Amino acid sequence: MSLSLYRKYRPLVFGDIAGQAHIKRTLENEIIRNELVHAYLFSGPRAVGKTTTARVFARAINCVNREEASSEPCNACEICTGMLGNHTLDLIEIDAASHTGVDNVRENIIAAARVANMLLRYKVFIIDEVHMLSTSAFNALLKLLEEPPASVVFILATTEIQKVPATIISRCQRFDFRKIPADEMKERLKGIVKKEGKALEEEVYDDVIRYSQGCQRDAESLLGQLLCLHEKKIDVALASLVLPHSNRSLILELLEQMVAKDTKQALASVDAMIEDGVDFEIVSDDVIEYLRYILRIQAGAGDTLSETAKTRAQLEELSREISAEQTIAMIEHFIQAQRDMRSFTLIHLPFEIAVIQSSLR
Repeated sequence: MSLSLYRKYRPLVFGDIAGQAHIKRTLENEIIRNELVHAYLFSGPRAVGKTTTARVFARAINCVNREEASSEPCNACEICTGMLGNHTLDLIEIDAASHTGVDNVRENIIAAARVANMLLRYKVFIIDEVHMLSTSAFNALLKLLEEPPASVVFILATTEIQKVPATIISRCQRFDFRKIPADEMKERLKGIVKKEGKALEEEVYDDVIRYSQGCQRDAESLLGQLLCLHEKKIDVALASLVLPHSNRSLILELLEQMVAKDTKQALASVDAMIEDGVDFEIVSDDVIEYLRYILRIQAGAGDTLSETAKTRAQLEELSREISAEQTIAMIEHFIQAQRDMRSFTLIHLPFEIAVIQSSLR
């Protein structure tokens, strides 16, 4: 059985981890200077590298061949290979979602922490979805974090930081992970495609990135599904067999036509979408998403957008041609269209009405 792409190409060193530069820089400095703390808290959205970063960090602080001025594990020594193969008893990964009770904390964490290290310099506990622990389990863990053994490092990971008690957070060095920027995600995806000996049209990359919503693992899972089509080159038409069907370049053209008040051409674009068999609920989502980006640019928050450089440039141009009030009105038209689609037999009619309203503003 072949490995999924995200497992096959899971980063083995800090340099391969997409995004999170602010986190990697701090952790790397701590490793090089040997200024480790006993507990780390990784919070942020799912599938953005929390567990991967924890594993790289665990190997780096224990690697016997790591160069003095480097933070990267060698991934070749007995320590690294043992950790990569899950063959060491000193690296303990726990899914708190299935180990929520206090008894599990006592048996799997507290008792194990008190046992002398078998091989590693630092015994490392990686506790995923830590917010799922019960109140009594958190209280038991708190006592251990207050008086931790000298050779033990805890890495707690969570997607819901608000559910982690403040007493736990205060005893950890906290790192907030962010969604992966589109340009960095595309660079990594292109590297994987090249290694696989395949090729993708540029727009397919954009679609994969958009549907993954900044989550690297989701993007690589989608990419794996596309590569399973077993074609040397995958274009938009072929990718539509896997990805929800919505032509983003056509949507950008439609926005340009509405902003230019070219109602006739805008409706021609809608006709082309009908012939192309697009899902108008997905298209409506895409239009609203782009209008939201335009509104954020108009509000001075465009630097936070996770779109490609080319798309950002197009949206910035559109943002200068209409007012924020007009953008909000257009968003409202398409939100209403989405509501109406649920009760209309001719599902594209509410979308056409929204296009006409937006063009005739």
